[in-house]
Amino acid sequence: MKKSSKEMSVFKKLTALPYLLVFLALLMPLANVSCAVKENAKPIAETTFYQIASGVDLDKSLSEPALGQMRRIVKENPKTLDRFKTQIPNFPKMEPVHHLYGILAAIFLAAAFSWFVPLASAVMGLLSMVSLWSLLMKLSQVGDMLGVPLLKIEAGIGLYCASFLILIGTAMNIATMVRPAVVARRARKKKKKA
Repeated sequence: MKKSSKEMSVFKKLTALPYLLVFLALLMPLANVSCAVKENAKPIAETTFYQIASGVDLDKSLSEPALGQMRRIVKENPKTLDRFKTQIPNFPKMEPVHHLYGILAAIFLAAAFSWFVPLASAVMGLLSMVSLWSLLMKLSQVGDMLGVPLLKIEAGIGLYCASFLILIGTAMNIATMVRPAVVARRARKKKKKA
């Protein structure tokens, strides 16, 4: 029994690991901005979590041919620039998304809670994952509202890695919560047989 509780204690501490690895995953690109070229989607910008949080400058982040296309569209049609300015007031610099730091704090809390309250850890982890995906959907909507079919914003490798690690952490938290009930049930069965 002592060995089992010691193993459970180690497992509980290891549950924080996936959440801590999310920090590393978020250093990778969070979103790709794709440009459709001859029916093939070719990434033209890959921004990191921290670039999005501090505000992405499209002039610096976009690569060719999209940068040239964007400049040409704005030059040829001044109304397009007005449309851009309604969605992105400081165009070509996008607004900073400061609540991403709140998501980082939620991931840190998920890691900390995994040592003490597995249910809270699972909830914080899932909330941070949902927040990340809803942010991506919001960025996609902004891209669609700009009305430039050239731009398509989609999930990058960092978001997939972070989501996968959060799901692993959640599964480990569920195992931490369920295991004591399973052990207690087995002990009751042994008593009944004896």
